[in-house]
Amino acid sequence: MANYLYALGVPRQQRKAILDLARPLPAPDWLTIGQPGVAQQLAGVVECEREATSITTWTIGVIPGLLQTADYTRAIVGREKPDAETKVKVRMARQKILTRHNPVRLTALVSEMALRQVMGGTEVMADQLRYLLHATALENVTLRIMPIGEGWHPGLMGPFNLYKFAAAPSIVHLEHHRNSAFLFDSEDVRVYKEAAAKILEGAMDPARSFGFTAEVLNGMETAT
Repeated sequence: MANYLYALGVPRQQRKAILDLARPLPAPDWLTIGQPGVAQQLAGVVECEREATSITTWTIGVIPGLLQTADYTRAIVGREKPDAETKVKVRMARQKILTRHNPVRLTALVSEMALRQVMGGTEVMADQLRYLLHATALENVTLRIMPIGEGWHPGLMGPFNLYKFAAAPSIVHLEHHRNSAFLFDSEDVRVYKEAAAKILEGAMDPARSFGFTAEVLNGMETAT
């Protein structure tokens, strides 16, 4: 783990902050980041996901990775790429944190745009929306849809993930097209906590979010 954080360019003190989160885990399976084809940028993400007690994720144009179907993920990573299936398998395996014993609590803040941006064709997208609705049946998963056209809010500045831990400071992860970054500074984390709170203020409540997603799905099914 330390080698991967070093490769990511994480400063020594910040590497220690992540490593301090580590607790004894079961013997690693094929998801271990050292496997060929798995981007090193995922090392810290997977560790944070495994160790977090709760995750708040904000996405604009796509469904959160922890709630994606395999076909939806394939549409994003590109079926033609040689490492596509490895990336799909990794993403699907990461979702086990939602159904394991003592699962992570996930608050998915999702822009309406992500529901309407068709990935992989109508059938794939409809299956994705059905899966999203199904996921809300889990007690530890909360879906909140942010409607578009409601004016400025901090989420428009970009997607982010906020990880909270039982015995360590929170960490923010920012993912970009070809790279990602972790924010450990308490002031930076505070700003993103406030951003998440602002998004929650403007987002539909869980019941309305479910109903709105179902409406989008129904419209998609009707159109076909």
